[in-house]
Parts: sequence; structure tokens; C-alpha cells
Amino acid sequence: MAKYPKVNYIGNKEKLVDWIIEEMPVKRGTVLDIFAGGCSVSYALKNSGYSVIANDILYADYVIAKALVENSDTKLSVNVFDKKVSEQRVEELAEKFSFLTDCLYYQEEVLELSKLVAIAEKLKGSEKYMMLALIRRAMIRKLPYSRMNVPWEQIQKLRDEDYSYKKYKRKRAYHNQSFESHMRENIDAYNEAVFDKEECEVYNCDAFDMVKKIDFVDVVYMDPPYPSTMNNYDAFYGMFDEMFDKKRKHIDYTQKTSFLDNMNKLIKKLVGKTRYIVLSQNTRVQPKPDEIEAMLKKYGKVTIKEKKHNYQVTGKENKNASKELLFILEMEA
Repeated sequence: MAKYPKVNYIGNKEKLVDWIIEEMPVKRGTVLDIFAGGCSVSYALKNSGYSVIANDILYADYVIAKALVENSDTKLSVNVFDKKVSEQRVEELAEKFSFLTDCLYYQEEVLELSKLVAIAEKLKGSEKYMMLALIRRAMIRKLPYSRMNVPWEQIQKLRDEDYSYKKYKRKRAYHNQSFESHMRENIDAYNEAVFDKEECEVYNCDAFDMVKKIDFVDVVYMDPPYPSTMNNYDAFYGMFDEMFDKKRKHIDYTQKTSFLDNMNKLIKKLVGKTRYIVLSQNTRVQPKPDEIEAMLKKYGKVTIKEKKHNYQVTGKENKNASKELLFILEMEA
């Protein structure tokens, strides 16, 4: 069985995928993962023999899906780092990416990043997305807390290895490795993760636009940002989207006051387009699970499955005991 590689994605379901697959209401068929995120569920579904449609509004997530879910046979040679690129193009990209300087990275690091993106521009198809997925992983790995909304003053502090060791007993030297060194460390794992099974499709759409693209699927799996939890994915990864001019407005599922209304509208659009909806949530969310259940019951029979699970945040487990929930909605005929 192929192994999903490290992507560093907050809220990723990697440790829950076996349970999620086990609870799927059908054992074969097509599943639309409409909020694919870090793609661990899409990847596991493909590995389990489902046909998968993976979608996410973030380009940072789309490149993961293109590299690891849709890609069935293309691997990336380590010689890619030796590919010649135009100095002028690297300078143009460095100017374009200057908003990252003294915000996420130092100036010389932005220049290195620009060269790697220039190499990616010379690649085609799945090779390009493998390269971009590795660039994304390296960018996140170099950042404290694996997210792009940490203040620059704090990034600088935590990249000071002596300070980090004194305060946290960890030097975190990996924050100071080059982008290329991170990519070289991960390229084998990404290549080994590529496998051929059922045909998969990948999209970069708002969820409502994605619904328009399907005629019928057996299951729609939903893992939206959990309201009232650590859920600002635009801030966590959005600067990657900005680099490639891919940042777009979309429906906001993070607000507890509008979550139910937005989910209700989305599910209404799915009437007649799927047999089942499987919704991931957590016992810590607001609105409360019983409110979510009541909304879902308007569309059919609801079964709830639960599993004890604590997410790991910034190197430590969230100590607030919680349970992961799966709402399984069987749509009325």
C-alpha cells in the first residue's frame, strides 16, 4: 500500500483516515472530497479503490492533490534541481515574491525560492505539480508552527537556534535549512507515494461551483474548516496562493454564526446529486453537534459515529479531550 507523505497541514485527517474509510456508507464507487485540504482522505480513498474527485479552493491544496491523488505514474528526478533557468526570470520572480521578504523569509531565501519556482515553470503536467508540492512543503517546514501567519518578529526569534533551545529545549535547526535541502529530503517519499489505481480528478473551485460540475456521485465527503477551532486556512497557506496569483474569494465556513446556514445551502444544492453526505466535525465545535444533526435531518436519515481524537498543535497535543464525529446523511430519495 502506498504511503501518504508529510505535507504539514493543520487539521489533517491522516491519523483518522482508516476510521473514515471504515465508516464510509459504500465500499466502492465515486467520492467527492469537496474540501480536500491536505488531501489525506482523498489519498486514502484512492488507495482503498474508490474513484475520487478532490476539490479545494486553495491552490496550495490543489497542487498536493494534483501531485499525490490525480498523478498515477509520474515521479520527479532529483536532477530537476540542476535544471538551468534564466537569471532574468529568477530576478522577475524575486521581485514578484518580494512581499515574502522580512515577512516569512530573509531576502536571500526569497531569491532561492524564486529559482525553484523558475524551475517548476519549465516542467509540465504532474512533474510540475510534484515540484510545486515539494516547494510548498519546504516553505511550510521552514516556518515556526508550520503556518504563514506567524508575525515576522516571532519567526526571527524562533529561528534563532540558541533562543529556541533556551526557551523550548529544541534548536529547530530545520527552520534554517535551505528550501532545496528540504525538498531533497522529501523527494523520495513523494515519489514513493505515487501509485496507479482508480481514475481521479482534481479541481480548484469554491464548493458551490464544484457542485455544478458533477451529475451524480455516491458520496460527498465534507471536511470544512471547523468553526470555533484553529481554522484560518487562508492565513495559514494563502501566501502560497498569492505567489501564483491564485488567491480568490470564497464562501466562509469558519464563522460559527453562519456555518449552519452556509452548510444548509450547500447540502440543498446536492439534493439529487448524491446518495450520501459524510460530514467530519468535532465535539468542540460551535454550533454544537446537536444543532448540526438537526440541520442534516431535514434532508434524510442521520447516523453519527464518534472516535476519541486530539489534534496536535505546535508540537503538543491539544489537551482538551474531544471526539471526532462523522455525520452520515443518507439522502431522501
